Amino acid sequence: MVTPNLYGNLVANTAAGIAGGTGVMPGGNVGADHAIFEQGASAGNVGNDKLLEQKKANPVALLLSSAMMLRHLQFPSFADRLENAVEQVIKEGKYRTRDLGGQSTTQEVVDAVLAALD
Repeated sequence: MVTPNLYGNLVANTAAGIAGGTGVMPGGNVGADHAIFEQGASAGNVGNDKLLEQKKANPVALLLSSAMMLRHLQFPSFADRLENAVEQVIKEGKYRTRDLGGQSTTQEVVDAVLAALD
C-alpha cells in the first residue's frame, strides 16, 4: 500500500493493533535507489526507555523486517527460513514477550528464533 507519511502511520498503527501489536509489525520503505527496513509501527515504543532497560522489547518486528530486507536483496530462501523460525517460536508459545502474553526477555526470544533456524 502506498500512502503519504501521515496516512501510512495511521494505517500501520491500525494494522499493528489488529495483528497483535506494534512488536510484530514489520515495515519497509522502498525507493528507486534505496530501501530501509524497520519496525512497521511505533505507537507506544518510541522513547520507552523502560522496555529497553528491562530488556522486554519485542524483537519480532525487527526480525520480520530483516526478512523483508533479505527478500528485497534477492535472498528469498534466507527470508523464508527467518520468517518460519519466528512463526515457529510464536506458535510454540514458550518464548514470548509481555505484549504477546509471555514473560520472556528480548534476548530469550532472539535466542529461541536462532535455535529454530537450525
